[in-house]
Amino acid sequence: MAQIDIQNVQKFFGHLQVLKNLNLTIADGEFVVMLGQSGGGKTTALRAIAGLESVTSGKILINGTEVQHRKASDRDIAFVFQSFSLYPHMTVRENIAFPLRAVRMNATDRDKAVKEVAEILQIAEHLDRKPSALSGGDMQRVAIARALVRRPQALLMDEPLGVLDAKLREQMRAEIKRLHIARGSTSVYVTHDQIEAMSLADRIVILHDGVLQQVGAPDEVYLHPTNLFVAKFVGSPVMNVNGVRIEGQRVRLNGADASFSFPDEALASVRSTQADLALGARPEAVLLEHQQTEGFVEVVTTNIEPLGSHDIVDVRLGDAVLRARTPSGFVSGEGQRVWARLDPAQAHFFDTASGLNLRGAN
Repeated sequence: MAQIDIQNVQKFFGHLQVLKNLNLTIADGEFVVMLGQSGGGKTTALRAIAGLESVTSGKILINGTEVQHRKASDRDIAFVFQSFSLYPHMTVRENIAFPLRAVRMNATDRDKAVKEVAEILQIAEHLDRKPSALSGGDMQRVAIARALVRRPQALLMDEPLGVLDAKLREQMRAEIKRLHIARGSTSVYVTHDQIEAMSLADRIVILHDGVLQQVGAPDEVYLHPTNLFVAKFVGSPVMNVNGVRIEGQRVRLNGADASFSFPDEALASVRSTQADLALGARPEAVLLEHQQTEGFVEVVTTNIEPLGSHDIVDVRLGDAVLRARTPSGFVSGEGQRVWARLDPAQAHFFDTASGLNLRGAN
């Protein structure tokens, strides 16, 4: 397997810079997911690692050896594209074996390797079929098998589940995770789907406009976003973000007709700042009660999204709106009076100019 180091990598397409001083280390055997919006630079970074895209400056090292000037075929890395890219005139067996034929592996060893990877990916019964006879999920399994059959140093995947329906995506996420654990391969996976990122990754790498925003375990980027972009991008529904004013030991959302009490330690990092502040709170940090309770303020429900296991409830206080996560059926309808409180332990204060989390990522 391989450790991959990206050092000060810049990439320009003409005058457009798509990677800006990217630095990242991917450990041997690690599963890293690059997450971001379309055009954020994640696919360009993946293709640069693979050798499918040159870099303008900087270094890419695999196991300590610089490879940025090597051809893709000389890097011992496999790439799985979003499209299946299978040869329609070949059987599944022949598609998987194609990379082994290219290196002139003998027929006995080739057949053994194909059967082994087909068993792992649960497509052994399809080896003599053509791709046109397979489901979308099975075709993607064949594409992954073809990439893995020669045991590359690293496996790179560019939105490999993007063309599958929701049920197949869920099934294939589990298969890819199981495969990674079984093979222990260094894996780099690109997606704009945060559910894929959260469920698959050992670490998530968040890119925006070619700039690395945050690197961390899924729970770290969810619970401790370093800036407003990460806070708003990761999580569904998105984090509540409201402009606020600090009034002694209370925090008032802009437009709100009431304020929330916060302990001194929660305000220590922001009390003396002159910056315009925004408060961020996940829906689960907005606590609701049916009865008036100390520390809670009166709000009115405005919208309810039943999601089966839970509901997302919008509540209004003045002109400010917060989204709360509640047990299913907790609120019966719109226009209901309830009482709300923000959990200070789950609240984040952001500098609206720089976007930085003033409480830090700790």
